[in-house]
Amino acid sequence: MNNLKTLSKGRNHCAISTGSLDNIDQFTFAHDAVPFKIEGKVFVSEALGMSGGILSLNKLAPHASMPFHHTHVEHEEIYIFMGGKGEVMVDDDRFEVKPGSVVRVSPEGVRCWRNLSDEPLYYAVLQVKEGESVIETTIEDGRGVDRPVEW
Repeated sequence: MNNLKTLSKGRNHCAISTGSLDNIDQFTFAHDAVPFKIEGKVFVSEALGMSGGILSLNKLAPHASMPFHHTHVEHEEIYIFMGGKGEVMVDDDRFEVKPGSVVRVSPEGVRCWRNLSDEPLYYAVLQVKEGESVIETTIEDGRGVDRPVEW
């Protein structure tokens, strides 16, 4: 049923909706490299037309764990936790995460996570190529536009 609804699309933008986060389990991810389907995972980067990263939205069932550890070849990952309570393990370090927690893991970091609560664990994962040169802050990259704000 993996339906992503397009809200708006133009030359310089794309907006989509997956529906509410509590319904994200309608999405299922399957890949030849994974011997099982992952429910509650949707990659939205292609639908958004992203060219500089990969973004997925995820839901992990209560008291469930990722069934494997993994690393990456080139991508660092940024995990943004939006609901529930969990635990992340990177290499030999373990720490609790909850809404508002943001975690960056380098490509070679061995990672796994689990849901510690009776509620679903909701999180987004942004993958970007490690080592790419970026401007340090949004202020340095942003440019003002001479246009009044009128709604």
